[in-house]
Amino acid sequence: MRSYCILYFISGFDLYGHGQWTVRKSGLPGRNGVPGIPGLPGKLIQSGCASLAGPKGEKGATGPSGTAKSGKPGPTGPKGEKGSDGPTGAKGARGEPGTPARAPGPYGTSGVTYVQWGKKSCSASGVQTLYSGVAAGSHYQSSGGGANTQCLPLDPEWGYYKSGVQGSGASYIYGSEYELDQGIQPFINKKLVHHDVPCAVCYAANKNTQFMLPAKMTCPTGWSRAYRGYLMAEKNNHAGRSMYLCVDHNAEGTAGGGADHNGYTLYPVEARCGSLPCRPYVDGRELTCSVCLK
Repeated sequence: MRSYCILYFISGFDLYGHGQWTVRKSGLPGRNGVPGIPGLPGKLIQSGCASLAGPKGEKGATGPSGTAKSGKPGPTGPKGEKGSDGPTGAKGARGEPGTPARAPGPYGTSGVTYVQWGKKSCSASGVQTLYSGVAAGSHYQSSGGGANTQCLPLDPEWGYYKSGVQGSGASYIYGSEYELDQGIQPFINKKLVHHDVPCAVCYAANKNTQFMLPAKMTCPTGWSRAYRGYLMAEKNNHAGRSMYLCVDHNAEGTAGGGADHNGYTLYPVEARCGSLPCRPYVDGRELTCSVCLK
């Protein structure tokens, strides 16, 4: 607590005798008197003045520890760089054998299809004939139509159709004939002139691929041969275009198909020297072929 000094001033103004105030009776106001003599300075009387400061006290004892208060989490720091890959772990134990999804089918779980031209059924061992048909394509004089030869089945199924030939509003397909009337008879059967060409679509189980190998009667090592034969296609000066087909060397004709209709015609393919190297090829010689499976 602070102490304060209280100061009193005793004025010497109008103070006479033993410190008594002179009382005057009020009368009529008089004239202004002569200015009095200045009084003596008043005496300073101290009362309750503060004492001098005492000596510095000793350091107090340490207070009890305060209770810590958790602050709010700070902001997420930036993403660190990717660390290096750790060492490869130990190899795990081998799992239990799986259960087969289903038993293999009668022809295995894989297989390929191909067409055997010139035959009514597939001749290779273990190969299934899916269906028999007739070879067909565009007319030999037509510049339009399809270029790939089709093996049409003998039991067609019809959807929507309009009776009658539609003329310019349709594309046509014709049955194929052997054209062997120029004295070229490479096949075993020598009575195939103008006969219609049969075909068979074949399924070889447990095979993954197949291809037609031109100018060869044997297949590469590790491949099996489905059949061998001779290359045939449309005549070189015909307007139509066709695929090169490998027709079986022991080709057949369809029953009653010996009439010369000249629809889609097939001729033996001969090698011509020039840009084709001779030898090994021989000018004018008919080319062989084979269909290979693996």
